[in-house]
Amino acid sequence: MSILLDYPTQALWDSLNEVKPLLMDGGLLTPEDQKAVDTFLAYVRGFNDLLSWQADYSALFDTNAKSNLYLFDFVYGTSKDRGQAMVDLKEEYLRAGLMPDEHELPDYLPMYLQYVANMDHQQDADAAMEDIHGVLEHMQRKFNDEKHPYAPLIDIVNSLSKR
Repeated sequence: MSILLDYPTQALWDSLNEVKPLLMDGGLLTPEDQKAVDTFLAYVRGFNDLLSWQADYSALFDTNAKSNLYLFDFVYGTSKDRGQAMVDLKEEYLRAGLMPDEHELPDYLPMYLQYVANMDHQQDADAAMEDIHGVLEHMQRKFNDEKHPYAPLIDIVNSLSKR
């Protein structure tokens, strides 16, 4: 899911036909989740090329402060507490052996999902997803209210945080 939520790459564009089978392999998706994947993939396949998808992604996320993929925006807004939370989360990533992308903030949802995906124990992953459940609920409402094309992915991630 983190790859689908992140900025579109050539590798992802070239392997779109493999996305759904890979997601199905994990056995975590409900039939409703599978329909959400289909909805999202139909949106992506509507682009003629990767550059068009990338331009749309940038327009959706770089210019719209209301619907972004930064977890702490929904928790702290512009509060000074956000900075310490970022430092703490980055330290968590480093302790887990994950080298965060220096060009991205630690609370970037795709990065957090990578962190969770690399956890050794399912119980820890479930707890980490539960930690962000409230934020995902808020994000889900905003994305769905806006009929945002990435809403189906947020719906799936949120459903995973409740299991």
